[in-house]
Amino acid sequence: MILDELGFKQLPKYSSDDFFSVISKRYENKSTIITTNKELAEWNDIFDEEMLTKAIVDRVMHHAIIFNIKGKSYRMKKFKNMEELME
Repeated sequence: MILDELGFKQLPKYSSDDFFSVISKRYENKSTIITTNKELAEWNDIFDEEMLTKAIVDRVMHHAIIFNIKGKSYRMKKFKNMEELME
């Protein structure tokens, strides 16, 4: 399963619970890829409960391989600077 842009918006309570259920069922059984622009320390901004966030992070990170990609947006590569975008 691939989850793209996790954290783009905060999840409502019912979605956070559902997300935890999905991650728990997949934990140690199936592969999951998550893309996000949020650091792990910012995941409390995504989910509405700190304990729930810790449980999710614990399961996601247990066997994780992290690819930390930094740089300019791929979508914006044709623009040399932000001023061009605003013109």
